[in-house]
Amino acid sequence: MSDNSTTSARHIVVGVDRSANAARAAAWAAGEAADRGLPLHLVHALDLPDAAGRVMEPPHYARTQREEAEDLLHRTAAETRKLRPALTVTTEVSDLGAPETLVDLSDDAAFLVTGTRGHGGFAGMLLGSVSLKLAAHAHSPVVVVRGEAPADPVQEIVLGVEPDEPEPAIRFAFESAAGLGARVRAVRAWRPPAGLRGADALTDREHTETGQVDDLLGPIRQEHPGVTVTTAVVRGNAVPVLIEAARGARMLVVGAHRHRTPLSVGAGYVVDGLLAHSPTPVAVVPTG
Repeated sequence: MSDNSTTSARHIVVGVDRSANAARAAAWAAGEAADRGLPLHLVHALDLPDAAGRVMEPPHYARTQREEAEDLLHRTAAETRKLRPALTVTTEVSDLGAPETLVDLSDDAAFLVTGTRGHGGFAGMLLGSVSLKLAAHAHSPVVVVRGEAPADPVQEIVLGVEPDEPEPAIRFAFESAAGLGARVRAVRAWRPPAGLRGADALTDREHTETGQVDDLLGPIRQEHPGVTVTTAVVRGNAVPVLIEAARGARMLVVGAHRHRTPLSVGAGYVVDGLLAHSPTPVAVVPTG
């Protein structure tokens, strides 16, 4: 990778290409960085043939691509500074592909941000295997911004909670809420087991589910007594339940459960479904 500026250890990294979706993701990331008091690092991945060991022609191709990438990053940085004048912005051009670049940069990132449905670089690849690889292999949380963020989102972090939810996703949601002055809404989607019948039995099971959510949140909730917390236990499929619960919220947070091989893609059907359909930015947090 070639770096035209020094990056700091706790920055927000956003993948940039020439698409409108990538521009929206960069604007969203700029707002998050400013509100959290963090620098913003813009990066464009070229995926050059010689970086992958292939013969590259014509000879000036790499130089032209790098020059265009530098110009793109310069313009994107200027736009983000217009939105947030006090924001510290750095840039980087990578010769590698999008997944390699972002996974490498995730080592030092507070989290990564990327858009969807662009044309080359990052966003154009996201709804394919690249997004799934990032969700499965990035070392930091990955936030996927699908479309136009609401102008005035509800100051709420929605946290999807599964049974025995590992700590990282819960901690990320609470730390984000504490830093942004937002509240946390923890949502458990569940389906009645086969054979469970009757209103009383269903009510009892909902109370059990609610108690399990409270137990999971308890230790980290005590660390952030200033964060307002609500819980909701909703019967239904997790993907539509979480999408609806997070509509208009600032962010939806879920854990990536990585019981997979090093060459795998994806982090489970819930994460895959949310990345494909959620209008709310989705933070996928590695849980192990």
